[in-house]
Amino acid sequence: MIEQTIPLAELTGGMARCVREWILPHLTDPMARIQAEQLANLLEALPRAWGPAAAQVIRTDADEARLVLDSLGASAPATTGDGSIDDLMKENAALKVELEKLAEGLRRSGGAGAPERLAELQRFFVRSLTREVGGAVAEGTDFVSLTSKDRAARKK
Repeated sequence: MIEQTIPLAELTGGMARCVREWILPHLTDPMARIQAEQLANLLEALPRAWGPAAAQVIRTDADEARLVLDSLGASAPATTGDGSIDDLMKENAALKVELEKLAEGLRRSGGAGAPERLAELQRFFVRSLTREVGGAVAEGTDFVSLTSKDRAARKK
């Protein structure tokens, strides 16, 4: 996991500049040029489109991470920031770093109860991933099922 997060506006702004500076100049088809410009505009507007629902998903993930840390006897970093999407993402990333450190310590110690505690951490990370991808994993669109669908489609 990356221990650094890039502010959403900075990330999408850089993507928009990339489209405008590196892709758009090489397009000759007028429709492709219009679509590339629309993509750049969409990328620039994306940070403003993050609403309360997205913030709530991130907050739910962070709250559960705090509960898991607490249940396993570890302390969670203090909440900071103003509750913006960027702050929530940074907080969530910091919590997951702490969970990874806890898992690494459990793997090294191998003491009594370590397998159960590691299983609890694994369940959290699976739930977190499910939230992050909007439930796609829970709906059976994981890599294995997508690969088998692709293989079956090629056989037809």
